Parts: sequence; structure tokens; C-alpha cells
Amino acid sequence: MEQLKMYFLKGTPVSELLLPEGYSFSLYKGESDIQPWIECCKQGLVPDDADESNFRSRIFEHDFVEPYSDLFFLDYNGEHIGTVTAVYHSDKNIGEVHMVGIRPDWRGKGLAKYLNNKAIQVLSEKNVDYIYLTTDEWRKGAVKSYLDAGFVPVDYSVGMIQRWQSMLARYGIDSVDMVDEDGNFLRKLHRMG
Repeated sequence: MEQLKMYFLKGTPVSELLLPEGYSFSLYKGESDIQPWIECCKQGLVPDDADESNFRSRIFEHDFVEPYSDLFFLDYNGEHIGTVTAVYHSDKNIGEVHMVGIRPDWRGKGLAKYLNNKAIQVLSEKNVDYIYLTTDEWRKGAVKSYLDAGFVPVDYSVGMIQRWQSMLARYGIDSVDMVDEDGNFLRKLHRMG
């Protein structure tokens, strides 16, 4: 089944979220950051037995990723507890939010919103036409976090309208705008039921 796709459209207000005390952001610094990245992505984004090859395929082999400037960690008292990669696709002037992960023992605290916000801020500063991401329906917390951040659903494949209507019903969200793949307004999407 195809992943859900979402866009953060140019002109959407970018919130400025202040990190709680003890939290900070840092950039990827090298090999010593690979295992902490894996730990942040386990139980959802990479297999639980993931190793350095998973990092390399998702980061070093992903088009346009510049790890030393695009790969961010959310830290608590200097320890990596979350990650996000803010990818600038210069050939198309679009941004991509890639590999948003929170270490399993830190999930459920509402921290993903800070990772989303960091990526949106970084990519918006490049004046991109839009920022996109893809995700799976079963990542309910992630989908809700993206909607809360200002991302809107994209109708790009058969069945997307119904899948999104079902998602809205799950979250008790009455309606959201839906766009086509070009980022043009398509319809006001209402939840099922």
C-alpha cells in the first residue's frame, strides 16, 4: 500500500516553538552519531536489528542529503533522543522532511512537534515552493503531529480520499484542505461519519 503524502505549502505560517528547558538541537558530527540515530529510528523506521548499513542507505544514499547540515538531533542534556533530516531538493526547489524519529523510551511526550518545526524552519528559510513528507497510516502519532504542524494531505493515488477521511475520523478532526500533487487546492476534505 502506498504511503500517505503531505505538503507544507509556501505561505503557511511557520510557528516558532521554544524548546523546554534541558532540550537542544545539534547537527550530525560523524560516525559516533550513527548508533544514536539508529536508536531514535527503531520500532518504526528501521528494524530493531538495524545497523550502520541502514543508516547509510537512509541518509548517505538518499538524494540530496548533506548529513553535516541536514541531519538534526533533538537532545536532552546532551543525549540524542530524536532525529529529523531536512532535505533541500535544489533541482526542484522543494523541501523534504525525512526520517523523523524519537527514541522509543522518549515517545508519547509530544517531542515530534519540535523536530517537525525545526525541519520546517530550516527548509522555509530556503524559500522552497513546498515541503513534503511521506508516512504510514499506522504511525498515528506522526500523522497527527504533521497535521498539527500545518501539513495538508495530498491526493496522489486511488483511494487517498477515503484513507484520509478515515484518518480524520480517528483523530476527531472535522475537516482539512486537500491538495493535488502540484500543491493546488483540490477540496475541503471531511471526516467519515
